[in-house]
Amino acid sequence: MNARRLLRALGLLLGLATLAWIGLRFARSDALAVLQHVPAGPWRLGAALALAAVGYALALGALAFAWWRLLAGLSSTAPPAWPTMATWGVSQYGKYLPGNVAHYALRHAWSRRQATPHSVLGLAALLEAALLLLTALALALAGDAHALPLPRLDARLLFGLLLAGLLAGGLVLRWLRRRGGLAGVPLPAVPVPMLAGVFACDLAFFAAGAAILCGLGLLLGLAADWPLMLAAGAAAWAAGFVVIGAPAGLGVREAAFVALAGGALGEDRALLLIALYRLVTFLGDTLLAAAGAALMRFARSAAAAGQNA
Repeated sequence: MNARRLLRALGLLLGLATLAWIGLRFARSDALAVLQHVPAGPWRLGAALALAAVGYALALGALAFAWWRLLAGLSSTAPPAWPTMATWGVSQYGKYLPGNVAHYALRHAWSRRQATPHSVLGLAALLEAALLLLTALALALAGDAHALPLPRLDARLLFGLLLAGLLAGGLVLRWLRRRGGLAGVPLPAVPVPMLAGVFACDLAFFAAGAAILCGLGLLLGLAADWPLMLAAGAAAWAAGFVVIGAPAGLGVREAAFVALAGGALGEDRALLLIALYRLVTFLGDTLLAAAGAALMRFARSAAAAGQNA
């Protein structure tokens, strides 16, 4: 077993262990009793979950746009916007498969149909992951959420560290380009305005997620303020992202959120909130995948009609 398979296997085991822990804590808590006495009532809660799923799908649309922006900035010829974003949306369903990497493989294979070079796709995937993780960690450490058991950095120091990290990454990429690329594969130039636009899309995604958590918390009667949800949600997302092997960060993300926000919200209420949020994210992924599949089918039909004409 090579190192990559070992990491995936360990990540899967960790995800299963944390999922079992979440299930046991949920069964022993008063989360179901809290759900039965929700001030909003079951019908309003159900409607809120459906509306939150639509909002989450729109938030994912910002990440799909960021993916197209990466490919457009790195390619000599920009790929079509809507098919590229549709491919991103449909391939996201692959993250629910064991290994948590199938969505990257699907996206790479489908994007090759548009003649996008391997080097561009690989570099875009690395930049996407790095910027998302950097944004999540920055929000978790700089968020004004004193109730979280996280080290809080001064905003100026954190801003300086972010700039230093981006500068170092840019210098490394420039050095690799001058040496002819990586492993014999030439690397394209990385425009700075493109990175700024992708960073803004990432910020919008995490801000929308925090707003959804706040809305669900209000319906449950929780004191879930936005800075708290922004920091805890971003940190939990980062935990689920870095554990390779856990499908969509299942179990890991929930355990991290409960560990961080349980003290401020109460463990049973934090469990209920993150369980509802997982349902929202799954429904949002489903909506985006359905919309992307319809858009991909329409694009193929339009291309076939153009060739016949």
